[in-house]
Amino acid sequence: MIRITVALIVVLLSGLLVLFFVQPDHTSEVIPLAPVVDTYSNVHPEDYVGPESCAQCHAEHFADWKTHPHSRMNLDAADDTVLGNFSAERVAYGNGSALFERVNDQFLMSIYEKDQLTRQYRVTRVVGSRVTQMYIGLQTIGPEEPSHNAYYIEGKLPFGYWMTHDLWTPVTYFDSAYDPEPVDSAQQMHLLGKSQKVTKWETNCLYCHNTYAYQYRVSFGLLTGFMPEDFQFPDGAKSIEQWGSLTPDKLVTLGISCESCHFGGREHVNNGQKTRYYPSSPSLKVRNLATPDSTNPHGDTINSICSQCHCAKVQQYPNGAATWNSREALDMQSGACQQAIKCTDCHNPHRSSDNGGLASEDQNVETCLQCHQSFKASAALTQHTRHDPGSVSCLDCHMPRIVQGLNQVVRTHNICSPTDQRMLQHAGPNACNLCHLDRSIKWTVTELNKGWDAGISIQGTWSSQYGASFDRPVGNMWLKNEQPVIRLIASDACARSGRAFSEFPQLLNLLREPYAVNRMFGMFAIEQLLGRRLSEIEYSPLANQLERDQMVDDLQEILLNAAPE
Repeated sequence: MIRITVALIVVLLSGLLVLFFVQPDHTSEVIPLAPVVDTYSNVHPEDYVGPESCAQCHAEHFADWKTHPHSRMNLDAADDTVLGNFSAERVAYGNGSALFERVNDQFLMSIYEKDQLTRQYRVTRVVGSRVTQMYIGLQTIGPEEPSHNAYYIEGKLPFGYWMTHDLWTPVTYFDSAYDPEPVDSAQQMHLLGKSQKVTKWETNCLYCHNTYAYQYRVSFGLLTGFMPEDFQFPDGAKSIEQWGSLTPDKLVTLGISCESCHFGGREHVNNGQKTRYYPSSPSLKVRNLATPDSTNPHGDTINSICSQCHCAKVQQYPNGAATWNSREALDMQSGACQQAIKCTDCHNPHRSSDNGGLASEDQNVETCLQCHQSFKASAALTQHTRHDPGSVSCLDCHMPRIVQGLNQVVRTHNICSPTDQRMLQHAGPNACNLCHLDRSIKWTVTELNKGWDAGISIQGTWSSQYGASFDRPVGNMWLKNEQPVIRLIASDACARSGRAFSEFPQLLNLLREPYAVNRMFGMFAIEQLLGRRLSEIEYSPLANQLERDQMVDDLQEILLNAAPE
């Protein structure tokens, strides 16, 4: 019995030794690991947490945002958001009038034709909070059948309010894209009835004035800033279709809040992940990012975020620059410095200020000098500009004021050169003559060739833009230009010049124009030259043509006798 037991033990030990010393060689095999799945997501509705969640850690930024224009881009109508005068003010227009009144908790806009109420609107939302304010609403009274969508789909209402002048005007008075105002008073009133039906809030204002999940921007193809060919969808196209379309009930906030720029914050707020500054989802991949460090946004990424909204389709100058605001990001992308500058170099999106966080002109010039350091020296700058130090800046020559803003002309974001022949040959508002309004295009071309070796020669084909002579002052030529927006830009340049009105007699003609926005900017220019507001008796842009002509005739003598400041 003992011998058997010993023998068994020997056998078992032998087996163990064999297992220990004679194991197969697995050192050359690679055991596959499970693929790492990136679950970070910041584009779907469930990824968005709202600005109040951000405020828990970023109280200072949140406080600034509350007073920033972005936060008030679109708001529900309420006592503290409606800035227009709704205290039963009646404004004469066309063959009737408009009445703006507050009834209980509703803000009403009523249109009367020959003292007969024809339409009434209830304001539901406001757009704008600094200079002008537009109104979104529903029709409550009108000639359409009760089933018409004007009664249940919100649209842009026919009148807006200029806070700077305490003035109600039709919405066509705010934008250079509109057609001339009809002379016939009945036709003027007829067009008022189209505004709310044509410009729908859900299909227009909704996209750029509010915050919503980025998946809706992907699903309707507005991938502005990020290249569409760099988007891949691991789940296939069907998943995009399932993402659906944007509707008002899917907004994160009215107005532009934190996650419009930072994407959905759930991963950061709830899971402690670092914020990614590009669209991310297991169902969405983005290739060819400017930097692999997604938590430290590169300039291209920042500009892509801004261009989500600052990409409006507007009329453009011959050099591709926008004539109207809201296209700033695309203008910068098409300009000379697109690879070297980002929006936040000049704009602080968290700063609370009336101008939306724009740095001072001196600070913006310093931004230019970070790359163009050779011009930091006063002598080098004078040699380059051929102007006395302090008389002009980089911005005056390379970002001139040629864009219609809300109530003034603002700088283009298309960084360009005064030697661009596309602007010169087509009588576009070139940087030189915006200051030298009294000089001719021949003088301008001569100076550009002499000072910067531009190699420009005036061609005979230019005459169609400048008239029979290239020796006439460009300022007055612009005021007579066939393009309405150039006349508008010229009026602002005349006002900025501070020269006597007698040098710009054509300026007064803007007050007679059928283009309503030109009448407004012509009025602003004349007020700036006079150093005071014009009374409604002196000039009313809403008056009929005969009345306006008489007002302009009377103004001419006042302006000729007014000395420049």
